[in-house]
Amino acid sequence: PHYLRLAGKDENLIDLDLQNTIFFDTETTGLSGGSGTYIFLAGLGYFEHEKFIVNQFFLRHPGEEYSMLQAIHELFQARKSIVSFNGKSFDWPLLKSRMIFHRIWRDIEEPIHLDLLHASRRVWKNSLMDCSLGSLEREILDVKREGDVPSWEIPQIYFQYLRSGDPSPLLPVIYHNKIDILSLVSLTAQLYRVHNQPTQQARNEQELFNLATYYEKNNHLEKAMELYREMATDNYSFSTKIKAQMRLGICLKRSGEIAQAAEIWEEIINSGKFTFEAYEELAKYYEHHARDIAKAREIVLSCLSAIDVKEQLAPRLEYIQMKKSLYHRLERLEQKLAQ
Repeated sequence: PHYLRLAGKDENLIDLDLQNTIFFDTETTGLSGGSGTYIFLAGLGYFEHEKFIVNQFFLRHPGEEYSMLQAIHELFQARKSIVSFNGKSFDWPLLKSRMIFHRIWRDIEEPIHLDLLHASRRVWKNSLMDCSLGSLEREILDVKREGDVPSWEIPQIYFQYLRSGDPSPLLPVIYHNKIDILSLVSLTAQLYRVHNQPTQQARNEQELFNLATYYEKNNHLEKAMELYREMATDNYSFSTKIKAQMRLGICLKRSGEIAQAAEIWEEIINSGKFTFEAYEELAKYYEHHARDIAKAREIVLSCLSAIDVKEQLAPRLEYIQMKKSLYHRLERLEQKLAQ
């Protein structure tokens, strides 16, 4: 649960018990939701003893919606949490609205809910073309579907069934839903592995950097710094190393270890890779912490000189903005020196 709490960005997930969880996915008559949208196929998977059970509930006719929802309700009552893929935004609100409409579930408590779409984006954004379940299956889980049907075709296949009464075209839809449920289980396991052993499980530098920045933004600074320190070694590309060093310095500053942070920013500047933020942070350090105004001024002038060289090679608007900020700082520093 600790690692799934990290993955899901939700403190409530510390109480997630996968033995008491429903893996939940629906197929509907419309992809946009709304009062006219029905769930015509719901897949609910759960662990029972040493097995994983998949129950699929099919709406033979809209007039039987109440009976189907009642059966689904009974399963949900026996479990306390949900794992879904984009279920927080679509599947779960739609199911709740249909149950409320039929007065099956008046006072619905929000279950503990791990939405794997958001958890996956935190790890694999910028590393995959997109974070759809199909992409994650192909690239992360190595799942190869056979005889599947595209999601956008599914509502039309159901409407065709209602008109003709022939259920045979729905077989690929039922297969699609079943594989979705099984992929939710596999993806949950993989997210646990990635957060438990990021350096071993991340497939590339981008994924590892995604994890580190995610931990940093959510105040898991020790975990973030552990990954940044790893990426700041010569085992990684030069660009990744510099980015990791910069973020490590910021984390150290936030942790109150400002002198260590200054050493790192100085190392970045000495590497020859122009990083405006490193100059800026180092100038702040000498002005506000070391109280060495002359050294701070020297760093600002060095940064201005480096920008002048870069402007001659390729003028950019961002350089003008950087220089404006630096001249403002330089004016203040010179006033302090003159006092």
